[in-house]
Amino acid sequence: LTTQVYVMCIGLNLVFSMGQVLLILGLNKPIPDFAFAVGDEAVLDFISGVQFLPTTIMMVHLCPKGSEGVSYAMFTTMNNVALTLSSNMSTLLLGIWDVSKEALEEDRLGGMVKLTVLTTCIQTAGVFFLPLLPEFRSDLEKLKTGRSDFGGAVFLGIIGFTLVWAVIEGFLNIFFPGWSGES
Repeated sequence: LTTQVYVMCIGLNLVFSMGQVLLILGLNKPIPDFAFAVGDEAVLDFISGVQFLPTTIMMVHLCPKGSEGVSYAMFTTMNNVALTLSSNMSTLLLGIWDVSKEALEEDRLGGMVKLTVLTTCIQTAGVFFLPLLPEFRSDLEKLKTGRSDFGGAVFLGIIGFTLVWAVIEGFLNIFFPGWSGES
C-alpha cells in the first residue's frame, strides 16, 4: 500500500508541478493567475502531507517499543532538513538559465520553463527509490532486527551538512546578494 501511495503522490506532484508551466506561459485562463498559483501550491502541500503519513507509520513500526516519540522526532527533523536543503540547492539552480527579473519583464520565459521542468523532474526522482521500501509487514519486521551504524552516520552527516550549508548560504545572501546568479 505504501508504494501505491507514493506512486500516486509522485504522479500527482508531476501533474501539478508541470501546471506551473501553464501559469508561466499564461495558459491557465480563465482561472486568474493568483487563484491558479494558490490552488497549485495548496494541492502540492496536500500531496506532501499524504505522502508523509504512510512513511511515518512505516517508521513507527521500525522503531523499538517505547521510543516512538524519538523516532518520530528524528523522522520529522530529517524531513524538515530535506526541505531546507532542497530549497537551498534550488537557489543554486537559478544560474543555469536566465530567469532574471529583466528576462521575465521582456517576456523571455524559456529559462523559467526549463527550470520548472528540471525541478519537477528532480522532485519526481524519488520514484527510483521505491523498490527500497518494504513491501509487506514481514519485511518491516526483518528491518527491525538490525542496527546500522552507517545509517546513523549518514543521518547525522546529512543534518550536519544541511545546517552548515544553510548558515553559509544565509551569510552569502546577506553579505553578497546575488552571489548564485539570482536577481
